[in-house]
Amino acid sequence: MATPTPQSIQLRRFVPSIAFNAVVPLLIYTLARPYFTSDVPALIIAGAFPLLLTIGGFVARRKLDVIGVLSVAGFLVAVGAQLLISDDGLIVKVQGTLVTGPIGVIFLLSALVGKPMIQVIFQFLARRNPAIRVPTKRRALAITLILGGMFTLCAVVTVILALSLPTPVFLAVSNPVGLGIVALGFVTIFLLRRKWQAQRDAEESARKESAEKV
Repeated sequence: MATPTPQSIQLRRFVPSIAFNAVVPLLIYTLARPYFTSDVPALIIAGAFPLLLTIGGFVARRKLDVIGVLSVAGFLVAVGAQLLISDDGLIVKVQGTLVTGPIGVIFLLSALVGKPMIQVIFQFLARRNPAIRVPTKRRALAITLILGGMFTLCAVVTVILALSLPTPVFLAVSNPVGLGIVALGFVTIFLLRRKWQAQRDAEESARKESAEKV
């Protein structure tokens, strides 16, 4: 029997979350929709349920989760904008892109101007904790481009799906598609980091051999 790899174990941990985020909003929307004359209230209820669990996690752990905070803030902004601007439900459908879209664009712009956001973030963290290693500009640029492209692509695809698919179909496919894009981005980063680690190990080995010859 094959021994499970750390990557397969991590994937199994994410499967329940993927299933939850794909199935529960659709189920809640389907149950709530007949009670309203438009999609908006049902979409708000469907989107609020996972966020209520996120808030419950804050309370239980007594520790702020940055991603969770951004998700809650994005949802509240989307609901407010939806109620003020229109009643077609589009803004609530794509509420996640209100956070990921701008983040992706900021990352790509930072790479374009030669100040990769990943390097900026690690430099800030290293000032607080000198033990943190700041990546080289070339490696920070690569990771920044991958993350920026991932977030931007995820936002664009979500908007396209929201505009082109009926609401029930959108709710069924948008989260799996988005999570697939995110998974592809992080797998790419993982493979790059492993390649860079192998290069560091090879360089270290070569230095040791050179020192022994001297």
